[in-house]
Amino acid sequence: MKFLGMWNLGGGGTETVLGVANFNLPSHTENVCYNEKTMFSGQITNLSRELIHVTVNGFGSAQSFHRHDLRAYESLTLKNIPIASMSIYVPPTLSCGVHGMGSLVECEDEDEYSISLAKSSMTEALPNSPQFNTDSYTRIAVAAIQTADIIASGTLNDYALYKLTVSADAAQTIDIFWTNAANGNVQFITRIDLAGAGTYSIDFDPAYLRNPNRQGGKLRYTTITAAQTVIDSIGHIVLEGQ
Repeated sequence: MKFLGMWNLGGGGTETVLGVANFNLPSHTENVCYNEKTMFSGQITNLSRELIHVTVNGFGSAQSFHRHDLRAYESLTLKNIPIASMSIYVPPTLSCGVHGMGSLVECEDEDEYSISLAKSSMTEALPNSPQFNTDSYTRIAVAAIQTADIIASGTLNDYALYKLTVSADAAQTIDIFWTNAANGNVQFITRIDLAGAGTYSIDFDPAYLRNPNRQGGKLRYTTITAAQTVIDSIGHIVLEGQ
């Protein structure tokens, strides 16, 4: 075996990758080595809170042999794999930090090549629970006794609630709850009782509170009095499968 050197994404290890208009086209492609007898061992990590993808490209019939989704702060670890290049896919208009590093070792005969392949592996590591952006801000202002939506998710996504604040100008009781798309399967989160004018806030775990109804579900409220009330919801619209 012969050590050839180290590989660093973009030459520096950490790069900011800007998404292109089509998520199916690579935002960044980089050659790793030119010899299929060269074994790569290393790791590529998503440093953002966005879902991105990386495609590992091999040689010959093994070109584009794996496309992997990288969740927030997830790493893909490769050991003893002959890699020609890597392609990174970032959603349009987004700019995401990606870190890549590894070592390159050349097999000098067929025995070394066979042993290296037998010990090859590809694993993923997600050290933290899923974390999402706080990029969904919704304000509801109401001065009536009613039940209505705070957030209605799309058919292919659901909502992750990070912070909820309720402010009333007078005594108010408000229920906060999840439902499905048809306003059924009610799952209560909390009831807030304000004896007079005031504000109440709830913070959730960094992984955020998810709608048990998942895709297409709603975050809703019911006010018991007609006091002027403002509801602020901070969270993230989560794609199906995240």
